[in-house]
Amino acid sequence: MEEKKPNYLPFEENNSVIIPKSYGNISEIEKKGIIIAVESAFMKLKNLYDAITPIYQEYGFKPLSAGVIARDLSEKIESSIIQHCKTFNKGLGHNDLSRGRERWEVKICKNNGLSINQSSIIEGENYIVVNYHKDTEIKSIWILWEAQDAFFSERKRNANIRYLLKDKSRANIQILT
Repeated sequence: MEEKKPNYLPFEENNSVIIPKSYGNISEIEKKGIIIAVESAFMKLKNLYDAITPIYQEYGFKPLSAGVIARDLSEKIESSIIQHCKTFNKGLGHNDLSRGRERWEVKICKNNGLSINQSSIIEGENYIVVNYHKDTEIKSIWILWEAQDAFFSERKRNANIRYLLKDKSRANIQILT
């Protein structure tokens, strides 16, 4: 049976079955732990968002987006990954997580793809990326293995954000869901 291309992928073709030589595949138990961590955090966010939205509306205010409300959502996901995956630990310095000697970051991005702060220094870390839409609905969970500066758009003087370049990063992406 031919694999159907999910419409939420950050690129046109799902070539994620091509595993880069440079990374060790994530185990099924780690994959399951990451997915559980993300789903749990987003379920809590949905419950919170559903509870506070009517209060904002009652007072005549437009509710904040779930993304604004959940500034610390990635930290909740990181803590939950550590709880579910004995191979992950709290990262040192600016790294969110570690797995052996690997450095890991958790990023949550609306719709698809991955964006980072322009001042971020990319040095081979791995990114667990969660794409969501409709404020609290998970679209995809994927890993960008061994990120390189060349995977991202160039730094621009008047912008504070860089985007993942699909054509340059495709071979280093592994789709979890």
